[in-house]
Amino acid sequence: MNYCRMFPRLTVVLWLCVSGVDSLAQSATFAGVARTEGSDTPVPFALVRLVSADSAASRSAPAQGITNAAGRFLFSEVAPGNYRIELLRIGFRPVLSSPVEVANGKSVEFVFRVAAEPLVLPLVTVTAERCVTAGALSKYSQLETLWQQARDGGSVRAGLMARFRYRSVVREVGFELTADGPTPSSALDRPLVNDPKLALKNASRIRAQRLSRGYYGPNDGWGLPNELDVLNQDFLSKHCLEPTIKHDSGVLGIGFQPERTRRDFLDIRGTIWLDSVTYLARRIDLEYVDGDASRGTVRLDFGDVAVAGGALRMPVGGAYSMRPSRKNPAKRTEGTLTFTYDGFEEAPPNFWRL
Repeated sequence: MNYCRMFPRLTVVLWLCVSGVDSLAQSATFAGVARTEGSDTPVPFALVRLVSADSAASRSAPAQGITNAAGRFLFSEVAPGNYRIELLRIGFRPVLSSPVEVANGKSVEFVFRVAAEPLVLPLVTVTAERCVTAGALSKYSQLETLWQQARDGGSVRAGLMARFRYRSVVREVGFELTADGPTPSSALDRPLVNDPKLALKNASRIRAQRLSRGYYGPNDGWGLPNELDVLNQDFLSKHCLEPTIKHDSGVLGIGFQPERTRRDFLDIRGTIWLDSVTYLARRIDLEYVDGDASRGTVRLDFGDVAVAGGALRMPVGGAYSMRPSRKNPAKRTEGTLTFTYDGFEEAPPNFWRL
């Protein structure tokens, strides 16, 4: 379900509470709810950021989270100061509140209404660069805007991982192509339980290992990155983006590749394809490369998954064709991937913050 297109106007209500006990700890709590103006329907899974309005503290990364299935969000242990609430709906311009003062012993009820405005990508900037690094991204306004929209979509799914405990199963059905023909296909199920306490830390650890050691490990096998790996800012520490945005039927593509090739280091290059209206992930086309040599390809497909009364864009399937051996490039392993999810259970409010 595409909430970006369904809800052209929102009403966001914020409560700022500071108790007598909190005054000793010099902290407060922001809580709020996002609803449609016309039907008063909750807006689930919108990205919310608590941004400092004080120039001295504005350089720090904002606290962020997502609204729950009832459209509510919470920021706890907020230090005194001036803040703005930023509400992001993928494919639309962000909504930013007026400054709100957080002070001990003060309670504020805050309401703002805004009309959503479809995002228009800036004009294309033509240059001679073949690959855009993180430091040069600001010179490419269209690419930077699309990249940030895609990253906001990834932040919402990261918020889901930090908010919900759930089960997922990746079913792999594959076979080998040998000189004697294909082997019989076999199925392998890989179950996983998402723990909201550890999910983001584990994802960060795995991402750091892949960036430093490559996308293959003796104990872990082939590393299958998803949109959270590609759209993370850390990814651009080792990779760069193609300056020209690709266009296909209903989708826009951002190409990426290693900033430099390394021998005996399995890396990835490819394209992440985004819906041309919502800018949510539709597909990732990956190629594993060892130096300049190709070792295989993977397609990862995305779809809307029902979650606690709403829907989120998540991996749902894919296919692969790999060459496991450099010594025998004719040998290939091919197969399909299917992702299923169930058992979504919301964690207590103290886990609501990313």
